[in-house]
Amino acid sequence: MSKSDAAQTIPASTPPLSWPPPGLERLQGGLWLVIGLAWTGSLVLALPLLWTLAVEQPFYSLGPFEENWRIGVGISIVGAILVAMAFGHLFALMRSAARAADMGYGTLTILEVACDSGRDTGFLIQGKRHFAGLDDVGRAKVVRGRLLGAVLLLVAALWVVIGFGLAILLAARGFVTPSGIWLMSLGPSGVLALLALFFLIKQNSTVRELQTQWDAQEGAGRVRVESANWNERLQAAGDTIALGSGRRGDAGRFRVASAVVALAFLLAFGPATTVALTTAIGPILAEIAVPTFLAVQGMAGGAEILRRFQLEPDPSVSASRAGTALQNLAFVGSDGDTEPWERSPGTLHPLPWFPTAGSFPDPYSESVAYDLMIRPLEAFSADQRAALLQAAEHAAQSEFETLARAELVDVVTGRWTLPFPDTMTFQDLPWPRFPAFRLAGLARVSKAAAELGAGRPEQAETTLRDLISTGFLLIDQGPTLIDNLMGVELTRMGGDALEAFYRRTGRADQADALEWARAGALSAARKARAGLVGDDVRGLLQGVPDLVENEEALRGLRWEYFATFNMLAPCINLQRMVFGPGDTLDAWRRRAERSIVRLPGERELFDLAEHGVLGAGSPDATGVLPRFLGLVLGSGGTPGSCASLIASLQS
Repeated sequence: MSKSDAAQTIPASTPPLSWPPPGLERLQGGLWLVIGLAWTGSLVLALPLLWTLAVEQPFYSLGPFEENWRIGVGISIVGAILVAMAFGHLFALMRSAARAADMGYGTLTILEVACDSGRDTGFLIQGKRHFAGLDDVGRAKVVRGRLLGAVLLLVAALWVVIGFGLAILLAARGFVTPSGIWLMSLGPSGVLALLALFFLIKQNSTVRELQTQWDAQEGAGRVRVESANWNERLQAAGDTIALGSGRRGDAGRFRVASAVVALAFLLAFGPATTVALTTAIGPILAEIAVPTFLAVQGMAGGAEILRRFQLEPDPSVSASRAGTALQNLAFVGSDGDTEPWERSPGTLHPLPWFPTAGSFPDPYSESVAYDLMIRPLEAFSADQRAALLQAAEHAAQSEFETLARAELVDVVTGRWTLPFPDTMTFQDLPWPRFPAFRLAGLARVSKAAAELGAGRPEQAETTLRDLISTGFLLIDQGPTLIDNLMGVELTRMGGDALEAFYRRTGRADQADALEWARAGALSAARKARAGLVGDDVRGLLQGVPDLVENEEALRGLRWEYFATFNMLAPCINLQRMVFGPGDTLDAWRRRAERSIVRLPGERELFDLAEHGVLGAGSPDATGVLPRFLGLVLGSGGTPGSCASLIASLQS
């Protein structure tokens, strides 16, 4: 159709319809606000998360942001807010469209108003102003281009987060790889965006060309005429409107669309926001848990100078026998009552080491072992001498002689009742009775003091070496940090008493040399730790896997770190949350098992530690976040999942 034919179809003198139609003023161009918010929010929310998922990370890593994880969480929160605003505006737009349909407006009219960012759609559909140069087919193409471009661009923006949410749900169930998440999130969006830009650029080129021609020819006169006659043409326009108005009064379609928007919001906003916020859990737990154990290694290093006083092991002393002896010492002076899952002593010694335990000797005095050994028996009161002799002659002294010559000690079988129940966690284990072992150490020093007072210095020195050897047995073999600490304390008592023994027997040079060597060893251990161990969480986490496999590290430290790291593993970074532990973590666990499990009883302890400090978690995860995270990641309350970890933290 020629330009003159188009002019005859809609005479220039015919007043144009007002635009936007009455009551739709607030709807005009509203879809483009949603598009802008949706694109900005989707990219800000999804791209950091996609990067986190796509970048291959060691299983001990906190993620690409490492110790700056707060930046990643903050960016995701900003993106989530923008996405929420986009969906909120879209929901309101659909409700406004439903009200417009109730007023009798057609679907296409409502969409044309909502997509009218240039505020010229009214002229376009009527062939007014510069659009008068297009025939009906041409105008219909421009209208379609605008509508399709806007709708496709909106769908492309929303698909970034919707596709990401779907990809997370599928990836957590093993159907999508990390690269697949990128493809599923951005692939359809890219295709849709390109199609949208094609339609928008094509119609925009046509409009610009018409605008240029019209400005040069007919100008503003036509605008004044058309604006004056809109109301007169309202009824007369009829079928001359491009594509017509669409079906009238179809409010139900827009109400359904608003419900679809709400569902799409849940799908897009829920998974992405949930995993974004949950990425903070691993770093927070790491900051709380990981740095707290390392000082014990330095303390044990300072005790190494006493290693030369350790007695040669006797192969005839079995690990099981040594474990029983250790548990017997823990119950000296008690009625044998145990905690749940704590094994009863093989031999109960109900008589306490000292008649007035807690008052003499003072078990909390730093110098008590030295003081007991440096003073002759005659320097103590009659009651104190009686207390020292009671400890020296106590039947439980034989337990030290067993432990001092043991090469291995089965602490697990001797201390706890096996097998552990499924509900048990590493943190729930009945822990060693530290005060009981301090008293036992003082009792051993008392025996050496009594032997020296009776003129048996060689026997007294052997007794102190028994104490030091028992301490090193706990340092080397203890599966908990408390065991290692008890070992450090027993060696410290033995070292203090040995210094005093040398001074009492006239060997001041040996005493001075031992005192100097012990102080130097402790100082060296502290300086070495300060120079080699990082203060940041990232450095600590990177060192944990190697430390667990390091035969030179304290066994208790290795066990504690193994359990702690397994607690962190489900939530340590986004990749582990979505795709699970991974082969590298499983391989490390198997290497750790071969490294730290030496005795059959420790196999049970390993299974417990493998579930982390807090345990495997309940299959019935409670709380909003654990339930929703379980739904998102497809883990429900599966033991060892991030959802079960959060549920355990809440409880």
